[in-house]
Amino acid sequence: MKRVLIVAGEASADMHAANLVRSISSISKQKIEFSGLGGKELISTGFFTPEFYNGDFAVSGLWELLGHIRKIYSAQRYFKDMASLGSYDAAVLLDYPDFNIPLAKHLTKIGVPVIYYVSPQVWVWRKSRMYGLSRNSREILSIFPFEKDFYKKHGIDVAYVGHPLLDQISSYMKTKDTEKLKKEFNIGKDQKIIAVLPGSRHGEIKYILPVMADVCKELKQRLGDKVRFIVPVAPTIKEQDIFSMLDTKTKGLFEIVKDRTYDVYSISDYALLASGTATVEAGLFELPMTIVYKVSALSAFLFKHIVRYKNPIGMVNLLLKKELAKEFFQSDAEPLKIADDVMKNLTDKQKYSEFKDELKKLKEILYTGESPSNVVANQVMKYL
Repeated sequence: MKRVLIVAGEASADMHAANLVRSISSISKQKIEFSGLGGKELISTGFFTPEFYNGDFAVSGLWELLGHIRKIYSAQRYFKDMASLGSYDAAVLLDYPDFNIPLAKHLTKIGVPVIYYVSPQVWVWRKSRMYGLSRNSREILSIFPFEKDFYKKHGIDVAYVGHPLLDQISSYMKTKDTEKLKKEFNIGKDQKIIAVLPGSRHGEIKYILPVMADVCKELKQRLGDKVRFIVPVAPTIKEQDIFSMLDTKTKGLFEIVKDRTYDVYSISDYALLASGTATVEAGLFELPMTIVYKVSALSAFLFKHIVRYKNPIGMVNLLLKKELAKEFFQSDAEPLKIADDVMKNLTDKQKYSEFKDELKKLKEILYTGESPSNVVANQVMKYL
């Protein structure tokens, strides 16, 4: 029996890893045991044994990371010790660079093949990490086409495998029934539904949700009963966590839905969301959006003066090479300005239609002609 270590520290990585595990299990003629750091999606495959739960490691911001150093170090030390004892035949590491890159170095040193799936965003900051990543990975598998070109400029070979969300959303689309969902959610004929996604980590939600709440309060004043706000909560977040960050005036604005993000996208007219995987998801659902992002003052200072990244932070904008979705980052995240942007896109029929047409291009940009999960599964099987 072969044993594979999987480290998926984020909710999105957990979903991608789960699809990969299913693909590997479907093509492998031998039994493969998967274990490591993951969450609900990986566990749901029935093939994965969680040694650490990713909800305990979901942090955002450079400063916020410091509060989790001891926990992160303990888990990292555990995997290194287990690898030294010969517990893994291969490792699939997904993003999560501050955890995974040092782990990859140790695994490579003792001869465990490392497949780095979902390359970290070295094109944003700490570009030097790409060289260590290259030295300590048998394969670097990118899910964004522009990353392959970026690495190539620095003499590093990276395989672009397509975005795994295409598999996930394609599977969902085959079974969805929008009209049935609208009846279930009791959506009126003239009502506008806005999906509100403040992030998947406590650290980012703490700063982003209050801003979004003020935006929704303003939109409610302008649109009245014609608008509803639905929050599809990430698996790593509890409903109580959301309510605890809201005041009494804004708690009643939101309808919270657990584990039904795609259902919410399907019935929504617009998305107000944090930068991250959600922008790609919403984009593939052709859902016009406004992007909001906020971190602690210290993290913002470090990002501005150390990282000095000037390009768009919304992945939809990076892929389309234009600022289609307006981005409100840190001091620009003013509720009235954000509400104005939502109103402009939502109520102008021509602008709304043009926004949706632009989003249709995402599928063409991200699709390689094959199932991304199957492509990666075959890459992993080479080492098993």
